[in-house]
Amino acid sequence: MKRVIAVLALLLIAATPEEALPGLEANGYYIEDGSDVSEQMVSDAVFDGRADGGRLYIVVLAEEPPGGAPTFSDSTLDLLDGDGYVVTVAPTTVGFAGDGTFWSSDEMNGAVDASVDGGSDEEVVQIFIDTLTGDTSGGGTGDGQSETSDGGGFPLFWVVLVVGGAMLLWWWLVNNRNASTRTARPMAEVKELAKAKLAEVANDILEMEDEVSVTDNPEVKGHYQRASAMYAQAMEETETATSIAEMFEVSGDLDLAIWELDCAEALLDGKPKPPKPEPPKAEPVLSPTPVEAQRVPTSIPPIPDFDRRPQRQSGGSNDVLTMLLTMMAMGGMRQGGGFGGPSGGWTGTGGGAPRPPMGGFGGRIRGGGRRR
Repeated sequence: MKRVIAVLALLLIAATPEEALPGLEANGYYIEDGSDVSEQMVSDAVFDGRADGGRLYIVVLAEEPPGGAPTFSDSTLDLLDGDGYVVTVAPTTVGFAGDGTFWSSDEMNGAVDASVDGGSDEEVVQIFIDTLTGDTSGGGTGDGQSETSDGGGFPLFWVVLVVGGAMLLWWWLVNNRNASTRTARPMAEVKELAKAKLAEVANDILEMEDEVSVTDNPEVKGHYQRASAMYAQAMEETETATSIAEMFEVSGDLDLAIWELDCAEALLDGKPKPPKPEPPKAEPVLSPTPVEAQRVPTSIPPIPDFDRRPQRQSGGSNDVLTMLLTMMAMGGMRQGGGFGGPSGGWTGTGGGAPRPPMGGFGGRIRGGGRRR
């Protein structure tokens, strides 16, 4: 009974996102009375995060909020119109929510995982920001004594550093090789499907060539020429694509090439042109794999309704898009080999120097951990 009363009392006195909002908007941080952290230190942490390139907000609570720090961060980010990153440090949890436009989920979770070892609110914030921004100079609350002051800690430190670095390098090489293997086969399959579609388009272009060459309708010739150009572009993109994001571009080019041929055919036959195909709608969704939330196509637009000639081979390219969405659902999104990576595309990830959201999209990311 006493525990129930204590929990109820905690819920009644815990700060709310609405109470934290004014301080966050004015200063970039909010510190609840009773927290063992200095205002100057939190202010400096916010400055360091924003200097690194991300729009960072920090909340330090004296009481554990309902749902924990991740839920508090998520609700607070909503009040900030979903822009930036909110990090909440509470007595028993640390959590974040962000728009995914600068730091990735892996980077944020890595900083949280490191910070939960902090023995005080101030140490948690300091470790978090140092890890996130790559600052290895320290700055936590210590007594100023160096590991090398006793003459024996220095060699041990370097042994641990070298061994740890070797293990991290080995893990990265293995993980990168496995990710490449997982991606190579589905990429080859979707490329083969795209090439089959391109072959159909090429046959239709050749089939229609004589009829277009003798027509006096410049609109027919315009659609035909654009279809030929889109075909050539899609063929080149298919050969050079290295990521699923680039194959989404191929799918869109295929749709447009087929539509241009449909328009040319309709005008030759004295029929109304079909509507232009719509691009797939993109929504932020959580991947089934442990990576950041992605803003990716989640629905397949209908193929424009058009009664093609019996000899026409090419139709809507939605089967290419269907395979891409299937790969996404099966966990095909991997950094560097999935949607986005070094070539850009549908996701915003990575760290280091400031850069814009990849592909113009972000995606809500969330995470957190329990303090030790």
